[in-house]
Amino acid sequence: MNDQDGTRMSTSGIKEVLESNHGQLVECLSLEANHVLEKAKGILDEMELNFVMSQKTNKEKVSVLLKTLMTKDNETCKKFIETVIIVMPCNLLPMGLENMLMTAGDNDTEGILCQQPNESNSDITAFSDVESSVTDIGRKRKAGQVTNPKPTEEKRSRKGNHCKTAAVTPASMASFTCTMWNPDPGEMDNTPSQTGEEYLNLPAISDFAEDYKSLMIRNISQKYEANLAKEDQLKQVTLDQTFRSLTMKAGSVAKLKERIDASRDDVLSAPGLEENQGSVANLAEFLNGKHTSNCRVHILLGKAGTGKTKLMHKICYEWTRGAVCQFQYVFLFEFRQLNLIKGSIGLKSMLFDLFLQPERSSHSVFRFIIGNPKKILILFDGFDEFAGKASVCTSVVSDDPIAPLSVGQLFSSLYNGKLLPGCTILITSRPKDILCLPLDVVGQVGEVSGFNQCKIEEYANRFFKDGKHNRQATCHLQKNRKILNVCYIPAMCWIVFLCLEHLLSRSHLEPKLPHTMTQFYIEMLTVFLKKGTSSKETNANTGNRLLNKYREEIQGLCNLARKGLQESKSVFYSRDLLSEKVTNFASSYGFLTTFEVKTIDQNQENGHAFIHLTLQEFLAALHQMIDSTITDQMLKRRFYLKSKWTSKNDMKNVFTDAVHVFLSGLASKGCKQFLSTLSSKNEVWVQKKQKAILQNLRKLAATNLTGPKIIELCHCVYETQDRELAREVAAHLKSKFELRNFRLTPVDMTVLTFVINSGASCICLDIGGCAMDLECVTILATCKNIEVLVFKSRKYEDKFAGTLSEIIPRINSLKKLILTSCSITVKGVVHLFSALKLCHRLEEINLQDNELGDAGITALLDALPQIRSLRRIELGGNNITVNGILTIANAISTCPNILDISVSDGGNIATVRFFTGSATSPMNRSSGSLSPSMECEGNHEALLRKLSLVNCKLAAQHVPALSRILQRCPQLASLDLSDNELKDAGLRRLVEILPDFDISKLINLSNNGTSEDGVLCLASALKKCPRMFEVEVSLKHHQTVLLKFAEQQEDIEVRDERKTPPVDFRLSSTGDSRIVPAPLKKLSLTNCCFQVKHLEELASTLENCNDLAELNLSNNSLGDRGIEKLVELLPKLHVSKLINVGNNLISLAGVLCLAGCLKMVREITEVAISLGKNGKGLIKFCGKCRFQQGQGFKESSEILSFGAKYGKEDLCVPKKIRLEECEMDDKTMGSLCLILEECSGLTELDLSNNALSDEVIAELLNHLPGLHDLKILNITDNVISPDAILLLAHSLNVCENILEVEVRASGRASIILMKKDCRLEGNGKKPEPPCSRILSLKECNLTKSSVEKLFKILEHCKDLTELDLSCNLLGDEELQCLRDFLPKPHVLKLIDISNNRISPDGALCLVESLNTCSNVVMVEVSLSSHGRSFIKFAKRCERKVCSVKECNFKEKELVKFFSIIECCTHLTELNLAGNMMGDEGLRNLVKVMDKLKGLKELNLQNNGISLVAVKDLLVALKNCPKAFTVRFEELWIFGENVANLVQCVCTHLNIADIRVKNRSVLIRLVENGWQSTETLWSDYDSSRMDIGAQYPALRLISLYQCDIESPQLLHLASIIKQCPHLLEFHLYRNSVGNKGAETLAEILPVFQGLKKLSLESIDVSPIGMVPLAAGLHKCHSIEEINLSQNELGEEGASELGRILPGLKQLKKINLSRIPTAVGLTGTSMLAKGLRTCTRLEEINLDSLMLKDGGAQLLAEGIPRMTCLKKLNLRCNSIGCKGAAYLANGLKHSTAIVEIDLNGNCIEDAGALNLADVLPNMKSLKILNLTQNNITAAGGESLARALAQCPSVEEIHLSTNKIGDLTARKLAEALPKLPCLKVLNLHSSELTASGGGSLAQGLRLCPSIEVISLPENSIGNKGVTELAMALPKMTSLKKLDLQLNRFDDSVAEELAAGFVGCPGIEEIILSWNNISDAGAVRLADALPRMRRLKKLDLEGNTITAAGAEKLAASLRQCSFIEVIRLWKNKISKDREQILQEQDSRLNFLSV
Repeated sequence: MNDQDGTRMSTSGIKEVLESNHGQLVECLSLEANHVLEKAKGILDEMELNFVMSQKTNKEKVSVLLKTLMTKDNETCKKFIETVIIVMPCNLLPMGLENMLMTAGDNDTEGILCQQPNESNSDITAFSDVESSVTDIGRKRKAGQVTNPKPTEEKRSRKGNHCKTAAVTPASMASFTCTMWNPDPGEMDNTPSQTGEEYLNLPAISDFAEDYKSLMIRNISQKYEANLAKEDQLKQVTLDQTFRSLTMKAGSVAKLKERIDASRDDVLSAPGLEENQGSVANLAEFLNGKHTSNCRVHILLGKAGTGKTKLMHKICYEWTRGAVCQFQYVFLFEFRQLNLIKGSIGLKSMLFDLFLQPERSSHSVFRFIIGNPKKILILFDGFDEFAGKASVCTSVVSDDPIAPLSVGQLFSSLYNGKLLPGCTILITSRPKDILCLPLDVVGQVGEVSGFNQCKIEEYANRFFKDGKHNRQATCHLQKNRKILNVCYIPAMCWIVFLCLEHLLSRSHLEPKLPHTMTQFYIEMLTVFLKKGTSSKETNANTGNRLLNKYREEIQGLCNLARKGLQESKSVFYSRDLLSEKVTNFASSYGFLTTFEVKTIDQNQENGHAFIHLTLQEFLAALHQMIDSTITDQMLKRRFYLKSKWTSKNDMKNVFTDAVHVFLSGLASKGCKQFLSTLSSKNEVWVQKKQKAILQNLRKLAATNLTGPKIIELCHCVYETQDRELAREVAAHLKSKFELRNFRLTPVDMTVLTFVINSGASCICLDIGGCAMDLECVTILATCKNIEVLVFKSRKYEDKFAGTLSEIIPRINSLKKLILTSCSITVKGVVHLFSALKLCHRLEEINLQDNELGDAGITALLDALPQIRSLRRIELGGNNITVNGILTIANAISTCPNILDISVSDGGNIATVRFFTGSATSPMNRSSGSLSPSMECEGNHEALLRKLSLVNCKLAAQHVPALSRILQRCPQLASLDLSDNELKDAGLRRLVEILPDFDISKLINLSNNGTSEDGVLCLASALKKCPRMFEVEVSLKHHQTVLLKFAEQQEDIEVRDERKTPPVDFRLSSTGDSRIVPAPLKKLSLTNCCFQVKHLEELASTLENCNDLAELNLSNNSLGDRGIEKLVELLPKLHVSKLINVGNNLISLAGVLCLAGCLKMVREITEVAISLGKNGKGLIKFCGKCRFQQGQGFKESSEILSFGAKYGKEDLCVPKKIRLEECEMDDKTMGSLCLILEECSGLTELDLSNNALSDEVIAELLNHLPGLHDLKILNITDNVISPDAILLLAHSLNVCENILEVEVRASGRASIILMKKDCRLEGNGKKPEPPCSRILSLKECNLTKSSVEKLFKILEHCKDLTELDLSCNLLGDEELQCLRDFLPKPHVLKLIDISNNRISPDGALCLVESLNTCSNVVMVEVSLSSHGRSFIKFAKRCERKVCSVKECNFKEKELVKFFSIIECCTHLTELNLAGNMMGDEGLRNLVKVMDKLKGLKELNLQNNGISLVAVKDLLVALKNCPKAFTVRFEELWIFGENVANLVQCVCTHLNIADIRVKNRSVLIRLVENGWQSTETLWSDYDSSRMDIGAQYPALRLISLYQCDIESPQLLHLASIIKQCPHLLEFHLYRNSVGNKGAETLAEILPVFQGLKKLSLESIDVSPIGMVPLAAGLHKCHSIEEINLSQNELGEEGASELGRILPGLKQLKKINLSRIPTAVGLTGTSMLAKGLRTCTRLEEINLDSLMLKDGGAQLLAEGIPRMTCLKKLNLRCNSIGCKGAAYLANGLKHSTAIVEIDLNGNCIEDAGALNLADVLPNMKSLKILNLTQNNITAAGGESLARALAQCPSVEEIHLSTNKIGDLTARKLAEALPKLPCLKVLNLHSSELTASGGGSLAQGLRLCPSIEVISLPENSIGNKGVTELAMALPKMTSLKKLDLQLNRFDDSVAEELAAGFVGCPGIEEIILSWNNISDAGAVRLADALPRMRRLKKLDLEGNTITAAGAEKLAASLRQCSFIEVIRLWKNKISKDREQILQEQDSRLNFLSV
């Protein structure tokens, strides 16, 4: 081929090739037309593409495409052809044609194309180290395609470093070459198809590839050796491979994210205790590691400065020397270089233009690279510097090798194996930045770990030439772990050593070396400046001089650093630099390093970077501190703590690590001068900024920080080296040192220890799942303030335990050690416990979830007695067996300190608790050594020893071993063996040895596979064990088997409910003898499938058990036969209290059988039966008691006393029978009644909820006279028909003993029949019949016929006093019948007809009874929905009352009404409120008033009356000679109208009072008003009045909240000036303001006789108070002043204090709740003024803030106030000193009635002073010392003093920490306070002991009305005792037990107590743990609490079931106003349904 041919194939020849080979190209490309057309879319415009696609066949489309392509430029043609050839299948084009197309336009091939064939052959042998098998160049092969049909024909054999082709001869090669370059067009189609492998291994391509390799080797070697030859000018030691370790990280790469802290670049090569140590690897081993995708991706991590970049260059260099020889090429790209590329580039451009351009045939080399990706190694250095790292995961990837892509897309495509699949990629990065990459494709992770301690020492030996300096530097690093940690980074180590060398060399004395990074960088700044200057000055001022000199440059450098961090840049280019001056300075002094970067256009650009990233961060922080544009407030906003968990919004901040730390360091005191110098500001300016940082640190400490942020905060605090700051931070973090699931380094532990040790109190350090090395544990030894230490991680193991055991004894404050899930075995625990013996304060150890096994448990238990301070140890989850569990159990008998042992879940839970220091172990004392007091009080813990082995797989064979343990165990309180496998055999063995055990409370044998036979065996235990008092067994579902024992120390319940005489003789706690009752025994055998046959066996078992109190056989299968058998066996069973046979499948026959036992067994008191779903069957006994003296069974004391009283020795106790859900017919009812008639003593018959028919009710009523002793018959919840209602009413005539019949709630009525108490005569005669009887028929839907029948019945009813017909449907006709009936009964007192269908005519009919019936004294009618209508009767009718409210009479009806009352001569009171009769009606009323001579009171509220009509009425009353009262209420009564009304009143001489409140008016007239005025004024100076004048009698004006403002007051002032004899003026809550105060000041002197003035809340400020006080000064007769809720101010208080001495008559003053501060001067003046008012009786200075000084001044005057009765000084900031002054002043105030010091702070000292004087106050009624910080010391003294104040009615000691001791003293004092009504101990830290004490005292307080004990901890025990005392509190109205921690177990006692408390009105039980069971108990008792109004149950655990029970009970309780159920477990839907049923159920928060 000649030169012309070569020229023809230049770039311009591509079109010629396309044109000359058009036909062949069309044929070939049409086979892949779709792919070809797809690639054409990028180069053709839309019109051209549409034209191509419009062709019909593929060949036509391709032909048009090629022709169109010819119109494009050469480059476009070339690009399209290359794309088509590369991506299409390799056999698409003939080889010759393809080569012609690819080489067309390539000028680099000219030399090769001109070579001769023989030269080409020789060049083939130069192709070296290329493997024969290469990958397909990314081409997609069709399935089944054969790559090489003749594989044996082409084989290669290696010889040396070259390969030769054995099957190819020179001749054939020459022919092939000629054919390739000069193809004959005619022979194109006959060219044999060649594979890609054959094509890529062509001699020419191989030659190009080998040449490029040689070029690359040469280039890399030259550059590396040149750089190595350059020595650092600042004495930096060369860091060769000796100082660098490459560590391969073991484990799954997928866990890499878990090990990397996103906020910190911690060194990963320091493995945590939970990680395996990585292995040190060489480069070849590392690069040959595993891979997980098409691309071999490896990652090298390392902190900034560890030498990652140098290592990358080292890898390239080592490759040139033969290492990693598996790679043909090595490419190195630095991201700082890639950041410069802004546009799109191809892979070829990146490889060649950015790294190394081939000298020839770049296309061939690129083809080789694409075809042999496995031979390619690409190094990417500095991923952390990559500007596009955040978008790597989301970048578009491409598999097109020539497609132009962005740098991020190119990197992502290579990383994900889309480009060059199979190549090896090595990436370096800082650890945290690697989280931006998808790590699932990473095969190997390595780490450039920098230095370790040995290498630092070695490096120091090379660095320091002076041995002394070397030793000093090394010693300083050993002492300062934070600086040592920095030196692990080689670059930082050089900086640190540089600074240390400078500091050590400049002085012969011991220099002060830096301790923080900030201090080091400040020193480094000076060192670099000194080394860079020619000056040899070394004095102390040199540094400051240089800082001043280069201030501008340093500031510029700081600004550059700040800008870089803001933009996440650590590399700066020329466009980033701020100024050339700063750049030159930084480079020349070593702050910046300079490097060359090759750009895409082959140019070189200089790049700059700080010598380390931390220097950049330091300078950025310094910029913020010295820049004047950054204020302290901006600094506060920019300061934040880094966190491990970052969000997308925080990504911009992850570039920085330590700016906040450096800011903290610069805020230290030592940096003030440094910052002042660089900022050119004074130290005050600097200090302001520093203060902002320190304030931020304090504020952050007070927030809720995560673990990583706590560590960051500690780093910041450490950097300040401020001990005071550290102390404050430690105080805030006291309970927050919780570190979870992040890496901890030794330096972290160092700073953490610094903060903890600086604190004043001990803390809890909780380290859970944190990776750390053992050095971190060692550092903890220096921490002195750790009280609780927690570790949790599966991989800590014995090595960790060993290290921990070395340091634990040195933590002197340690009290609790938790090592859970730490994989500790017996080996580790041995080491650990050898150390724990030396921990003398250790109280708790938790070793749960380790691997101790039985051996470890044994070793541990052997060591326990030696740890004297131990209180608790957790051993669960340690792989222990049953033998190990028994070993733990045995410890309770061998270790005297153990309090209880609890093991469950097969040993997964195991707890051992020990006695506290004050308790004595039972094994260390003999029974004879116990004093009585110790037995009762001093050693309570010893009585609570427990052994619990639950679910431990214990079987019968283990019982002997267990019994040996128990026999050796002294005084065990309880034994829990539930959920084991003892079966009946094990239970029998256990029962046999029970008498040998010393168990005082309980044995739990539940869920042990017990059968019916085993149950009987357990029942026999009651006889075998004298101290066992209860056996509880249930075999349903989860079996329950409980054996309970009586405690010897406590009084146990006796058989007799009224506590009959006890049996045992014992010493009491005081040493006196006492009798202790014998324990009652209970046997509960429920759900045991018992039948008749079992009853006989049970009776035989219990035959000699004579002290059985309760027998529970419920939920068995006894049936009627079983019930008959039980009744037959009753005499043998000797049960003294209760037998329960509920749910035993019984019928009515069984019911009758049980009812019959009432007459058979005289001791039975109650039989209760229900045949419903929850069947009930109870037989209760009165209680019998056997005495030791062998007296046998005796009657209860109640029976004996009752019988002796009435002379009937055989009289039985009162009996009751209750039958529910027993559907009886009349025959069954008759049988039942016959049985009951024979039962003497039956007092109550309850047949509620039985659906009784009329016939059954009739049968019952027929037998009623035969039930002689019956007191109550209850048939509640039965549907009562109208006929039944009349039957019940008729019973009043049938049975004369009936006192009351009540029928309510029609359709589900409640009917109560009560028999009046009998009055037995001494001779035993029949008692007299009742004298007063009641019939209540509410809501019975009575019709006219029913009413007529009812009245006919009542005509014969004797002594009927009350008839209640309310809530029926009575109309006018029924009312007419009623009116006609009225004269007939003679003893009737009240008829209630409220809520009926009464019309206005009906109302008039009722009013007419005032005239028609002489006995009617009052008629009240209201037609409103909530109004009442009733008629009252009396024998004498001297005064009659008519009240007709809201009847809205029309004119005609009004006239008739007036005509009726006109005839009522004795009418004294007329109430017409709400009738809207208007002015006309009032005028008609006035006409008849003259005839109502006796009328004294008239109520005209809400009648639409105008002011004019009111004036007319007053005119009519002008000459009224009698006292008269009239009331109005109208909407117009406010403001100016009030003034007009007062003006009208003032014109009448007989009006004495006018009171206006809101819209209501009361006017009172007096007899002979003007004459009384003269009498009044005779007491005063007569010279001041005109004797001849007549003045109004108005003595009182009261205007309350009626919108009077200053204009109205001005008008009013002119009016009331006409009333100079006014005695009282009240202007409550009207906004008259300061102008009004001035008006008042003017008129007050007019009222010379004014005695009472109230100006409460009139909006007067201090400005108005001054003239007002001046006006008051002239009121010499004033006795009461009320200025509360106004702004007194200092001026007003002072003026008021000045005028007070002149008010000699002053008795009461009220200055409470002043909204603004009065000031010290004001309070002093006021107190001085008050002490001169010697006649004061009441002083109210609530919230005036007197403080101690004011209290002292006031107290000085109190001794002269001999009449003082009330002193209110609430919320006055009075302390103990002020209390002492007051006590001294009050010691002679014997008349004092009330002292209120609520809300002060008198403390114990003040309480003691008050207690000293209280005994003198015999008239004291109220003492309020709430919230005064009083403790038990002061409380006890107060209680003792109050015992001497017999008149006390209220005691308030709430919100004081007085506790149980004060409660005990109060209990002793309560019986001495007969008048006590209120006891308030809200939130007083009372427990069960205090509650019990109070209960005993309150039992003796019959006058107590309110008991308030909320927010204490009285608990079940205290509440029980209080409940038992309630019946004694006959006056109690309110009980508050909110938040007292009690539950359902006390509900029955509480309900019984409330029922016995007759006056209870409000009960608060909110926020406790009452559930449905408790709600049911309360619901049952509600109907018997007749005065209850409110029940508060909010905040409990009541569900809808309990609420429904309460709702059902409410139907019987019309007296209850509300039941609160907010915040219970009831859904919103159910709440709504329940509230609709009864609105009194309140589910709201208010």
